[in-house]
Amino acid sequence: MNKTRTLTTLIGALLASGSAVATDLQSVDWSSIPSTELTLFYPGQSSYEWIVNEKHGPGATETRAGKTCLDCHAEEEADIGNLIVSGEKLEPTPIPGKAGSLKVKVQAAFDQEYLYLKAVWAAREAGQYHDYIVYRDGKWEKTGSHRVSGKVAAGVEPPIYEDRFTVMLGDGRGVPEFNQVGCWATCHNDMRFMPDHPDKEAVETHPVLGKGGLKKHDIRKYLLNSRTASDRTGGWNNTKSREEIASLRNSGGFLDLWQWRAHRSNPVGMADDGFVAEYRLFDAGKKMFSDNWDKQTNQPRYMFDPAGNGGKPHLTTADLKQATPGFYLGDTNKVAYDPGYAWKNGDVLVRRVVTGKVEGSAGDNNDVHGSHAGGKWTLVWKRKLDTGNAADDVAMKPGQSYPIGLAVHDDHVTARFHYVSFPMKLGLGNGEGEINAVEIK
Repeated sequence: MNKTRTLTTLIGALLASGSAVATDLQSVDWSSIPSTELTLFYPGQSSYEWIVNEKHGPGATETRAGKTCLDCHAEEEADIGNLIVSGEKLEPTPIPGKAGSLKVKVQAAFDQEYLYLKAVWAAREAGQYHDYIVYRDGKWEKTGSHRVSGKVAAGVEPPIYEDRFTVMLGDGRGVPEFNQVGCWATCHNDMRFMPDHPDKEAVETHPVLGKGGLKKHDIRKYLLNSRTASDRTGGWNNTKSREEIASLRNSGGFLDLWQWRAHRSNPVGMADDGFVAEYRLFDAGKKMFSDNWDKQTNQPRYMFDPAGNGGKPHLTTADLKQATPGFYLGDTNKVAYDPGYAWKNGDVLVRRVVTGKVEGSAGDNNDVHGSHAGGKWTLVWKRKLDTGNAADDVAMKPGQSYPIGLAVHDDHVTARFHYVSFPMKLGLGNGEGEINAVEIK
């Protein structure tokens, strides 16, 4: 076991025990910080366009009149989630056995420089794996995917996808609809896994989003302020110019997006840092994970260092069936791929490389640690109130409140098949909001 994993395991053990947790020399006594239990729920194909049209019924009128989701649906999260997850409404591809809601216990604190968050939620298994590549008949093939992919549903591939915990944050001014409808401000009918998603060719030929711009092939989260027009299907192709979008971002017209990932960030004690504007993007700089695939040679870039992996440069398919340890390929255990090795059918390599060597704004969430024990994830998070990166981060100040939304991906799912919160506020020492952070000295 390498030093990075040993440190993460030690911190996780402290978290699971409920003891005071040392995070980068800052001790936080969580037993003295009030907790709030939130109910996150399954949203299905509900979208911003659905919320404001007649399919939402009287709720559309209330939304257009300026009411928030919680004004009408407080304490209804579980009922709404159960209805949608059943497939009776807003879900054409229900997942058998999936619960309609999830309880998350949240604690928050701050000092003059940092925000501290702790979250605990039930998880039957630790989703520490992500998709892999397996050697079959002389070539490497991707295996494993999210639970609703066609190959998984058909039994051709196993469900393998990491757990995630997501925080979406606004400044309260730049994206006013986020205050009202929360993450639905970023969710549209024409995103992937939604009813009106465009085909790959249409996205790739788009001048801003496609090969000549962001190099995307599908549509993910975006804000209406980045579009010139929208309708009941969304507005994916009506992007403003690059200059107009840059101006919006410089004036705070974006949402901060932080994602802790059980496979791609937790092994190095981090979470990625991104934002939503014309697309869901990563902050500037170097994040903690990358792809272990060389498109020129159609083979992996790296393999495990045999010296630290029982003499083998690979895993086996049997390793994937173990509940732990959540293998990852990182700075201390990788070496360059050797095509001359006697590779055999069933040899496994991971498809992502995880590094602790982050750079720039993309590395601002560099002190985030999760531990799975007793059927629960426990996650503790430390982040600067003001990172100094105004182009892609929301700066927070003690005594203020900020609109916030939370999400959890579990049970090998991605995209909209998660659990989400209604729009809430995070209060820093002012007693306001569904999540009230207390000051620590």
